[in-house]
Amino acid sequence: SLLAVAVAVAVLATAASGATYTVGGPGGSWDLQTNLTAWASSIDFRSGDELVFKYDASAHNVVEVSSDDYRSCSAASPRSDVLRTGSDVVQLGGVSRYFICGVPGHCAAGMKLEVDPGCTTTLPPPAPPGAPGGITICSGGSGSPTVIMTPGVVSYGSGAAPVSSASLSSMLTTMASLLLAGLTIA
Repeated sequence: SLLAVAVAVAVLATAASGATYTVGGPGGSWDLQTNLTAWASSIDFRSGDELVFKYDASAHNVVEVSSDDYRSCSAASPRSDVLRTGSDVVQLGGVSRYFICGVPGHCAAGMKLEVDPGCTTTLPPPAPPGAPGGITICSGGSGSPTVIMTPGVVSYGSGAAPVSSASLSSMLTTMASLLLAGLTIA
């Protein structure tokens, strides 16, 4: 339905407006010398942020793995293509992501990164009267969806009368749960 498309567009639009972080920066990079766990713990990652992996492509790579493979340092079942350019950009959604260097011994030596982007918990200011509202949906680390609605007017369909976004809250929360249960944000 048109409303489901609008919710999906809102999710994608929200994911496109985050911060950019160079992994290990500013003093380090994706390498064996940088304490990547300490670096990641100092940042409050959010859905929509970008990670930039800068590294020597002749010595390292970036492999996205499952949480189990992250803990065991196994690159045998990557979740996506292995990144090998030396300057790779990864867009974060609202789910935890796990990255390791697939070169034997590097992950065990600490070349791995867990990123858990959370949802923003600060409500945006209300839209001016008559302006469209907004919807932000992400799952954070808990796996339970969080729906943040900007008060405003939501209308859908040709000639449809505007509907208060507050009246759609319950329906959108249910839709978000269903979308997030079957949607992998990558």
